[in-house]
Amino acid sequence: MTVRRTAVVTGGGNGIGAGIVRHLRAAGYEIAIVDIQDVEIEPFLSFPGEGRITTHLCDVADGRSVATTCQAILADAPVVSVLVNNAGGSGNVRAETVEDHSDEIWAHVGDLNLTSIIRFCRAFVPAMRAQRFGRIVNISSATRHGVTHPSPTIHSRLGYVTFKAAMVGLTRQLANDLGPDQITVNTVAPGPIFADADARIAKTMKARGEAFVTNIVNSIPLRRIGNADDIAGVVTFLASDGAGYLSGQTIDVCGGPA
Repeated sequence: MTVRRTAVVTGGGNGIGAGIVRHLRAAGYEIAIVDIQDVEIEPFLSFPGEGRITTHLCDVADGRSVATTCQAILADAPVVSVLVNNAGGSGNVRAETVEDHSDEIWAHVGDLNLTSIIRFCRAFVPAMRAQRFGRIVNISSATRHGVTHPSPTIHSRLGYVTFKAAMVGLTRQLANDLGPDQITVNTVAPGPIFADADARIAKTMKARGEAFVTNIVNSIPLRRIGNADDIAGVVTFLASDGAGYLSGQTIDVCGGPA
């Protein structure tokens, strides 16, 4: 009997996540898209791939929402082979200083970026163990090294940087813990990315003016801002059989040395 290989992509409805969905489907996976907004399947069907796509409305910062979503996915696809923890963010409340970070803001950004990973892994790892195959890819950020100025796209700079950095440690320990079951765990850390022309970060950055974008481009050795395909190609490799001896690593995809 042929085993259906299903990939779960959180935050897969648009941006980098949508690019990952397209690439994994082209690689032969059935896809479960998890997103906080309703997702239309039709746009994905115009790209290569024959795998079925399902969508699941979920707030990854809410434990009950995650549990309900994972139950629904497992009821439909008992074995999830690939988990891409792409959903995250810096929340909707701007907090510029440490004094601005209430417990609620800090906890919310942590739930979005780090605790959500544990919740999804807790749901899907048992079946990965049983089949002795699994690929977990976490999406961090090149900003995990810290930023020295306010960003128009990062509301909670302190929280976002902290939890994206903590993701590296989580990845390494999960790789140690799950390696004996042939489950790999890796992190991809994007640099500046304009997933597409309509992406929020692209619009926000371009609104700052041509000189602002030019300065970003000139700071990148490859002299261009990345796109969703740049990240999705690396994620798809990490999900493949060819990456079976690569685990616990963080790969910076940022157009040059991080």
